[in-house]
Amino acid sequence: MEFKVLICLYIGAGLGALSFILVLINHFRLNATIKKYRQFMNGLSDKNVEDLMLSYTRELEHINRRISDNIDRRLAILEQKMPSCVRKVGMVTYNAFENVGNNMSFSIAALDDNHDGLVMTGIYSRENSYVYAKQIKNGQPVDKELSREEKEALNKALNKA
Repeated sequence: MEFKVLICLYIGAGLGALSFILVLINHFRLNATIKKYRQFMNGLSDKNVEDLMLSYTRELEHINRRISDNIDRRLAILEQKMPSCVRKVGMVTYNAFENVGNNMSFSIAALDDNHDGLVMTGIYSRENSYVYAKQIKNGQPVDKELSREEKEALNKALNKA
């Protein structure tokens, strides 16, 4: 009988010690949570958290509107400039002279959305190289005749979508 009482006493003491340890752990966790809460609430004085969150939401919406307006304004400027940007390019390489290989001569057509731009040609020979350009307006040369290769480069550029 005394043996059973001792076992019950030891089990009770063990459970009491375990309960005390769990209470200490919960105490430290609660203190850490209280400390975080105080840091969060620091400087709020009389304001409640809901009012603070609403003011942050209004401020974020204001910032979002400003950014959106700025993006819309800049996008409008870019869209206005796009037709005058070079967006269509055609290139042809060829041998301008029979005694020169490797297609070292070239013609490049660079046009904007209005089919205005230029055709640039580089002629390579063993002794010299020449580069010249011809103006293009509405898909047609302005004041000079185009060579066969220049016409091919221009057609490639005009056929770009």
